[in-house]
Amino acid sequence: MIITTEPKASRLGANLIACHVEGKLENNVNWAEVDAVEALIEELLEAGYCLNPTDSDNTIGVISPYRRQVDALTQRLKSRWTDFSKQSIGTVHTFQGGQKSVIIFSTRQCSATDSLWFINRRPNLLNVAVSRARELFILVGNLGRISSGGHTRELVEYIKEFGEMR
Repeated sequence: MIITTEPKASRLGANLIACHVEGKLENNVNWAEVDAVEALIEELLEAGYCLNPTDSDNTIGVISPYRRQVDALTQRLKSRWTDFSKQSIGTVHTFQGGQKSVIIFSTRQCSATDSLWFINRRPNLLNVAVSRARELFILVGNLGRISSGGHTRELVEYIKEFGEMR
């Protein structure tokens, strides 16, 4: 993986953050990750980021590779923050939110049977998630599982070296 963006600080410090979340799958949703994303959004809002899609300098986007995870995130986040634009939440394949100041990538990875094979097979899908973030990219999931595959492993290693691990 070749990262060409210059590292610059975000309002949370690093411009790359990886958050370790284990959890378990229930109906193809990792609810522990949904909880973690909700808590991250609280932290981002306190730091001055926003949910308003017309304020392109401060907006938050949420992406996941899995439709059920996106549906759960949409339901939770829109019930908590009614002004959270539906276009700011989507799958890697269908995300319509354009570039955001912050992108949270909820991988839904938690068990030994989970796999990001389709992203590791087609790195442009991972690149879509990372490249949508202008200021801060946050990777959420079981970092051990995510580190077991090609491009996702490289991303975790890059964040370990140049970002912040939580």
